[in-house]
Amino acid sequence: MKILIGTILVITFSLSGCSSQKKLVENPPFEMGQATCQSWTGGTAQSGSGIKLELPVANLPSEENMMQQAYFRGKVADIKLEDREDGKVATANFINRSSEKPDIVMHSDSREEVGNQPPKLKDEFPFELSLDQCVVSYLEGDKVKYFKIEGVKEKKPLIYR
Repeated sequence: MKILIGTILVITFSLSGCSSQKKLVENPPFEMGQATCQSWTGGTAQSGSGIKLELPVANLPSEENMMQQAYFRGKVADIKLEDREDGKVATANFINRSSEKPDIVMHSDSREEVGNQPPKLKDEFPFELSLDQCVVSYLEGDKVKYFKIEGVKEKKPLIYR
């Protein structure tokens, strides 16, 4: 009898666990235009490279921090709102991080190694997206919600000199 009750409890708790996939909203409280992305490369090695995502937005509530982050091609970036002649545009800049490793001090006296930084663990990307899809996180009240955008058009790459 105790085994039966224990088994039922284990099954109940395992089925009620949290989902690792975020819930997507069908209709956000704002309108989105045609999303575009553009790869960019700096003129020098130090300037780096990345992808700029632009999302035209209409009927956005007055809260400035409503749109928070964009998830695109395995990366996450903060969203900034820009006022342009043709309306508001939410932009997210996904910068490719340098693969250079920082200098590490190795010394027999461990006090000499104080400035060394531990390695950063890569967070698991919360969505399965194709190359022309992105997800935008936004606040509605005090809850974070997610909206998927499909058909992101890719512009010609921009190369700075």
